[in-house]
Amino acid sequence: MERIVTRSLFGLAGVAAALLAAPAVAHHSFVMFDHSKVLYLSGTVKQFDFVNPHASLHITVVTDKGNTSTWQFEGAPPSQLVSLGWSKDHPRVGDKVKVGFHPLRDGSRGGQLMIVKFPTGEELCSNRGCGDGTSNTVPGAYRPPR
Repeated sequence: MERIVTRSLFGLAGVAAALLAAPAVAHHSFVMFDHSKVLYLSGTVKQFDFVNPHASLHITVVTDKGNTSTWQFEGAPPSQLVSLGWSKDHPRVGDKVKVGFHPLRDGSRGGQLMIVKFPTGEELCSNRGCGDGTSNTVPGAYRPPR
């Protein structure tokens, strides 16, 4: 009887461990971003989602010819961005910004958000630094190898 209880407990512990590990396994890698480049785009904040698992910034970019396009940037989790000065209300829709990012490898309009610069001179960096080696990172934040 004791052996059955022991096996049942180990089996239950194994199932619990597998269920708790599933979200970590489901999370994507950062291989879709080209970490060898940091590009910059200026535009107007169209949307800012300060939600888990990643904050998301959408900006509208206007070309010299007057054409517009929307770019989407993936940021860190809000829990890490808060300690760097970010909030659900900052940046705001309509803000003029310059965004530094690691571009998507497939050339799509977007990338990994590294820094948001405002006309006032204020800068908000990501949990992995500003992309140019000038800021600290959030302790425990993953930094992909270069």
